[in-house]
Amino acid sequence: MNRFNRIIQQGVLMLVLAAPASLAVAHHSFAVHFVSDRLITVKGTVTSFKFTNPHGIVTFNVTKEDGSVEEWRAETNSPNALRRRGWTKDSIKVGEEIEILGFPTRDGSPYLRISKLTFADGRELTGQAQQD
Repeated sequence: MNRFNRIIQQGVLMLVLAAPASLAVAHHSFAVHFVSDRLITVKGTVTSFKFTNPHGIVTFNVTKEDGSVEEWRAETNSPNALRRRGWTKDSIKVGEEIEILGFPTRDGSPYLRISKLTFADGRELTGQAQQD
């Protein structure tokens, strides 16, 4: 086997071995990132909704007490799980006012896991159940 072929084979082997590690980093455990026994409520205006794997993501702007605006993100389950709860890719629209009851992150960042999302007209979407 010549040197060029050996280099190519080693490169392919490194990519194959690295792929599972990169996939594992892309998906995370609920317990690692979120506080399972605490819920907070955050209100804001939707700026985007992604109905994609591995988690649906709602991005929304929150007006703080001092008048400044902070961008928040809230995640929920995969589209498959969301469909079983009545969600669709059109469930949440940009510009809608929402209130999210959710699990805060352990690091205090403006990110949470949705337990319940409520619209201004009272409609609700269910997310992650509280952990026992």
